[in-house]
Amino acid sequence: MNPEVLLITTPAVDFRAFLGACLQVLGYSPVRAADASPRDLSAAEKFLSCLAALRDQKAPAGLAANLLSHVSFSLLLIADERDLLDILERCAAMPFVTAETTVRGVTAAVITGTLAQWRDAVAAGSVREAEPSVRTGFNKVYGLFCGEGLNVWGDYRTREAPDRTLLLEYKPQR
Repeated sequence: MNPEVLLITTPAVDFRAFLGACLQVLGYSPVRAADASPRDLSAAEKFLSCLAALRDQKAPAGLAANLLSHVSFSLLLIADERDLLDILERCAAMPFVTAETTVRGVTAAVITGTLAQWRDAVAAGSVREAEPSVRTGFNKVYGLFCGEGLNVWGDYRTREAPDRTLLLEYKPQR
């Protein structure tokens, strides 16, 4: 069974309160770059852009690697119990809750982590050494985050494995 993955919680930011307080104490709004972006930013990306602008008013909108721990996400994963053990191992230090399902040998888990933790887990689970079904699960997580405009794997090269799953290879830009 290939794992099923659902994004079930995303950051909820009270932008009105946050931006109002920032304007009052900083004398400027840290949301300028995010609002000027030609893309429609997710709440998480907008918030991370605001955090970058707290330190540098001219910071571009986007995802700064040093700020990814400021937003958390929970995912529901449903997988073969052996695959889920491998997935949880690669999600080191992330809290999780598991439950047996009505299907023999299939377990459900809710895993919560910061965007930085998910970046690292997806990279660790999208390698040639991982079982194809485990890679499939992490490829789905990758797709969910990219679909939310949160592609934090810019330093990774993607390749297709013979089984048609995605492999991530760390290749930092010079």
